[in-house]
Amino acid sequence: MQIRKANSSDLPSIIDLLKVSLGESLVPKSEELWNWKHLANPFGSSPILIAQDNGLICGVRVFLRWEFRQGEKLIKACRAVDTAIHPDYQGKGIFKSLTLSLIEELKEEGVELIYNTPNAQSSPGYAKMGWEKWGKLPLKMHFNLKLGKNKNQSPKSDWSSISSLFEKIENGSHTSDKIQTNLVSGYLNWRYTTCPLFPYHFISDGETYLLIYRIKDGKIGKELRIVDFFQLSGFGKNEKKQVNARLKTVQKNEGVRFTSFSGLQFQNDLPIEMGLLPVMSIGPEVTLRKVATSDDLVPKPWAWSLGDLEVF
Repeated sequence: MQIRKANSSDLPSIIDLLKVSLGESLVPKSEELWNWKHLANPFGSSPILIAQDNGLICGVRVFLRWEFRQGEKLIKACRAVDTAIHPDYQGKGIFKSLTLSLIEELKEEGVELIYNTPNAQSSPGYAKMGWEKWGKLPLKMHFNLKLGKNKNQSPKSDWSSISSLFEKIENGSHTSDKIQTNLVSGYLNWRYTTCPLFPYHFISDGETYLLIYRIKDGKIGKELRIVDFFQLSGFGKNEKKQVNARLKTVQKNEGVRFTSFSGLQFQNDLPIEMGLLPVMSIGPEVTLRKVATSDDLVPKPWAWSLGDLEVF
């Protein structure tokens, strides 16, 4: 068996392997999604290793490049994402070999850490390879008890109308001591406008704030999931009142049963009115793995948004 870097000619076989190993589930296995995630990513193309046996690609391991920033300090990172082992080759240690081999390659590049949000089945395996549990993100929920009839659905968001706001956010100064995603040029467009997985929407005045959300159907009704909120200079009491009024209009028009907000950006001063229910630690569970750093990662001042951690 050979472990090697993947190349562009391997893509059809990799997509077939993902389908055979994982099925379609909630995330479609397609070249469109693959190219968006692993080639169009503004942080760079994804490092990919494959295991090959007599010409058959029987394993694949991919890390998604990411960058964080703490003030002026840039932190190179990756997110552990796609992995698949052919059913005939499972239980032979291929997943571990691919993962550890890819980590060694990243160490030589100066990547400091890997983060991900594993499920209950994969979490023990990651722990054996050096991943540490940070914990679950805090989650704030607000239920709409007066559910109206959604006769007037909100129009689709015109992302082109806030292209200048994207530039303003991405070109902003970096003064926070919190560790946040590095908003490189093109990040917001890639992450939310061109994402082939979900349709995202926004609420904004075009100058001082940008709230990004998506509508998700669930067993108990529609959820309005806030995934990112950017607050710029000039955001004050009037703007806070405006964004909350606009949010309530969307909730009514869409027939939303509840709204959720998860993340660490606004631990003490949440700009969104979310009712009286207490904050619960039931959001995505985050794990971290050191690569080219000796720092203790868990106690660092992380400020993830849900948009950083959504499964895609």
